[in-house]
Amino acid sequence: MTIVLVGLIAAVLGLAAAIHFYWLAGGLWPARDEQALARTVIGIEGIRKMPARWLTGLVVLGIALAAIWPMLWLGWIASPLPHWLTTAGMVVVCVVLLGRGFAGYSPAMKRLNCEEPFATLNARYFSPTIILLGVAFAILLSTNPWWIS
Repeated sequence: MTIVLVGLIAAVLGLAAAIHFYWLAGGLWPARDEQALARTVIGIEGIRKMPARWLTGLVVLGIALAAIWPMLWLGWIASPLPHWLTTAGMVVVCVVLLGRGFAGYSPAMKRLNCEEPFATLNARYFSPTIILLGVAFAILLSTNPWWIS
């Protein structure tokens, strides 16, 4: 089961990192222009353009690291980091994913008056996918007695 979860995490987050890199490089899919893209993937009320490229670059880096972190934690990829630090990273990624996923359904998100189509896409696809990724991290954490070592 571990290999399936790690493969799923790597595939989904790897694809997400690739899409964000495409936007970093100036790509517009799935929209026709920058404003439509910003409304689709950011959704903040009144948004007119995508965030600064350096910020998108940080997002790409964060998603890519999250994609490989379980492999570092399990020792499948050699890591210069101590195990306690890779474990802490697993917990942080798990909490961030679950927090972001559930935040998509929170009253605070509703008060943001998110733009369409982001609001609908977030409720149907983004938040559920992020929650499932968080659950996958939680399952991995629960199957390895990291709190004992």
